[in-house]
Amino acid sequence: MIDVTFADLVEIYRATRFDDENGDVLTIKSDHMVAVLTAIMEIDTHYNDAQISVEDGYDLAVGAEVPVTIGRPNVAKMGLLVSTLDDLFKAPGAVLAEPQRYYIKKEHYASGDNPVPPKLLAYRAVLDVLKILRDSASLVDETMRQLIFIGKEKVVVPIQFGSMDLRGDVVGQAVRLTKLFEDELHLDEKRTILQTTLIEMVRSLRDKDRFGFLIRNLDRLANEVEKGYRLFTSSFSYSKIRNEVETARLDFVGKIHKTIVDIQGQLLGIPVATIVVVTQLKKVPASCGLEFWTNLGVLIGAIVFAVMLGIAGLNQWKTLNVIAKEVKRQSTRLSDDFALIADQFSDVFDDLHARIKWHRAALLVVGGVLSLGVIITAVAVWRLLPANGWQCL
Repeated sequence: MIDVTFADLVEIYRATRFDDENGDVLTIKSDHMVAVLTAIMEIDTHYNDAQISVEDGYDLAVGAEVPVTIGRPNVAKMGLLVSTLDDLFKAPGAVLAEPQRYYIKKEHYASGDNPVPPKLLAYRAVLDVLKILRDSASLVDETMRQLIFIGKEKVVVPIQFGSMDLRGDVVGQAVRLTKLFEDELHLDEKRTILQTTLIEMVRSLRDKDRFGFLIRNLDRLANEVEKGYRLFTSSFSYSKIRNEVETARLDFVGKIHKTIVDIQGQLLGIPVATIVVVTQLKKVPASCGLEFWTNLGVLIGAIVFAVMLGIAGLNQWKTLNVIAKEVKRQSTRLSDDFALIADQFSDVFDDLHARIKWHRAALLVVGGVLSLGVIITAVAVWRLLPANGWQCL
C-alpha cells in the first residue's frame, strides 16, 4: 500500500488549475501521481487526510485532464492548503510561528520552495519582531492571540495582520530592531523602552488595528527604541565612560611623549656632534700626518653616534606601534560595548592617532638628519684628503 504524504499532495496541487470555469482541473503528470490518486480514491484514511476526489467516469492516466474536488487536507497529518497569503496568516498558530507544511494556491508556493516571495520574507521578519514583542509584553495570551502591555495604562494588542501590512521595507526595519535586542547588555531596560514606546504609538488606535499599524511603522518603532536606549545609556554610563576614556587618553599621551623624552639626551647630542665635526676636521697634508687620523676618528665617532641614536629611535618607533595598536583596541572595544555613544568619543582617539603620526614623523626627521650628517661628514673627510689620500691608510 502506497503512503500518501504532503509532498505528494503538493505535486497534485502544482498540476491543478484551481477555480477553472468548470471547477478545479488536474493534469496528471506521472505514474506516481496516478498511484497516489488511486490510493486516495480507494482507501478511506488517505481520502480523509488528503480530501481530494476525482469526478466519476474519468480514467486516471498520465496526460489526462480530470475534474477534481480539492478540499482542505488534514492539517495535523498533512499540512495547510490556502488560497492566499492572507489565508495563511489567518490559519491557527500562523501568527505566532510559520507552519511547517503549506501550499499557497495564488502564489503557487509550497513551504521550502525557492525563491521565497517578498511578502513571505516580510512575514518571517514580522515573526522575528513578534518574538521580541512577546518577551517585552507584560502578558501573552496565546489562546486569544494577543499581547498585553501594562505601563501607565493597559494596552491590548491582538496579533492580527494581513498582506497589505507587509508593504515597504519590513525586512530591513525588522533587522534593525532585532539587532538591537541581540546584545543582552541592558536587555531588561531595552524591553521597558520598547513597551513604553509601543504603548505610546498604539494607545489611541482600535485594538484590531494596532498590530498592523506597528508593522507598517516598524521604522518609527525602531527609531524611537534606539533613541530611548541612547538616552538611557547616556544618562547611565556617559559620565563613567567619559572619565575612563579621559584617564586612558592621559596615559596614552604620556607614553607617546615619552618616546621622544627617552632619547632627548641623545637628540641634544646632534648639535654637539655637529660642532665637533666642524671644529675638528683638518686639511690633511700630502705627508698625511696626525690630521688624517684625527679626521678618521671624527668620521668613525659620527658613524657610531648615528648608529646608536638610530637604534634608540628604532626602539621608540616600535614602542609607538605598540601604543597605536592599543589605542585602536580600546577604540574598538568602546564601539562594541557602547555603539550608540561611541561616536561622541571619536575625537579623543583621533587626537591620539594624530599625536602618534606626529611623533613618527619626528623620528623620521631625526633619522634623516643623522643619515645626512654622516654622509656630509664622510664627504668632508674625503674632500680634505690630499690627491693620494688613500695611501695614508
